[in-house]
Amino acid sequence: MTDWPRLEDVRERRRRLALEQLAADRRAEQAQAGVLQAAELARAVAEGVKASHWQAAAADPALSVSALAGAAAWSRVLDERIAREGVAVAEAKARAEACTRAAEASRDALRRAAGSVEKAARLAQQARAQERRRADDRLEATAEDLAAARWAAQRARRD
Repeated sequence: MTDWPRLEDVRERRRRLALEQLAADRRAEQAQAGVLQAAELARAVAEGVKASHWQAAAADPALSVSALAGAAAWSRVLDERIAREGVAVAEAKARAEACTRAAEASRDALRRAAGSVEKAARLAQQARAQERRRADDRLEATAEDLAAARWAAQRARRD
């Protein structure tokens, strides 16, 4: 015979664990979204620095070939920085997507666990109702047996 209260407890415990895992995954997802946002901001700042560098170089009225060569050299350094920031953004985006997938998997696990809890509760309720029907049937059968025994006893006294 199934121990319904224990089954319900086990499934409820699994649901709580799934809920805790979902909360942890959501926190990780939010933290990674912050990291991604910071990486994108750093890349935008690096691109802005490069743009302002060239604006300043172009605005210099005494622009010479050597000054232009120096500006180009500094621009290459800024390009490398932008490339590094781009790599950091791509890595942060990949980690953010992984966290999002993990959070979605946790949501699915929580849905399954909650459905399992509901199913266990429904099955337990059905089992209790069936047990009540059996008890009612036994009580009714006992009452019929008792009535038959009384009737037989009364008939035996009359005879």
